[in-house]
Amino acid sequence: MLENLVDWVQPILLLFIVMDPLGNAPLFYVLTKNLEPRERRRIINSSVLVAIIILFLFAIIGDIVMDYLGVSISDFKVAAGLVLLIYSILGFLEVRLMPKSDAESLAIVPLATPLLAGPGAIASTIYIKYTFGLHVAIISIIVASLIVLPFLHLGGFLDRMLGKNGTLILDKIMMLLMSAFAISIIRAGIEEIVKNITG
Repeated sequence: MLENLVDWVQPILLLFIVMDPLGNAPLFYVLTKNLEPRERRRIINSSVLVAIIILFLFAIIGDIVMDYLGVSISDFKVAAGLVLLIYSILGFLEVRLMPKSDAESLAIVPLATPLLAGPGAIASTIYIKYTFGLHVAIISIIVASLIVLPFLHLGGFLDRMLGKNGTLILDKIMMLLMSAFAISIIRAGIEEIVKNITG
């Protein structure tokens, strides 16, 4: 019984950690700060749903498609890092990331991917599929995402706690941290690519 319980808890915990809700909550807040509270909640809910769909696809056929196209997780790391880097630079310079009328796109990029369903979550999903089975991977994605969701809704709490000036400071700090995180993802991807080439 304990072994079966571990088989369920371990993959759920792995995905929860990789999706990093505590680290992503401030990022989700600053990226949606220009939206009305109700709209912000809707966009965050949509981003989690999209992340679930993305991870579902990778759990079912992602590894097959990637092998066919010759795309590796390392390639995904470089691409995801570049996307985050662009968003962090635009955010730091206060260039409007997304027209309000197109806020739904924000739920897909960068909130759903690469922040939630990024290279780490994709690699973990494929690992869970081959280690524990596809059914465990599917259920783990759902459960982990539902646990992550309330953490991402902490934006309202941060807004009340920090105030206008505090929010502005958090905004700049988070954009700098996101750019540094983006560089680290790109570096890790390039290092893995070079290692694979050189053997």
